[in-house]
Amino acid sequence: MSKRGYTSMQTNTPVSQANNAVGRLHNAVSQALSHPTEELVEQAENSLAHTEQAIQQAQGSSNDLTLEFTEEKLAIEKSRLASLSSVEIEG
Repeated sequence: MSKRGYTSMQTNTPVSQANNAVGRLHNAVSQALSHPTEELVEQAENSLAHTEQAIQQAQGSSNDLTLEFTEEKLAIEKSRLASLSSVEIEG
């Protein structure tokens, strides 16, 4: 199998999808923290819901250590998102 085919298969595992979702959540939370508008906060909250669903789907995967690390990153992003409650959000 070519390297490209192998890489493609790797990126479609439930754990890697959950990890990618955490990365997108990080970006969404960073944007909301930089520019706290209602729209960006809502996008970050939607990304959080998607990420939690992706992690739930990855539960029981054979790569539990990677999933554990992904869950730790999720906890950090939840904390960052929660910090927005103390920020004045623009309409």
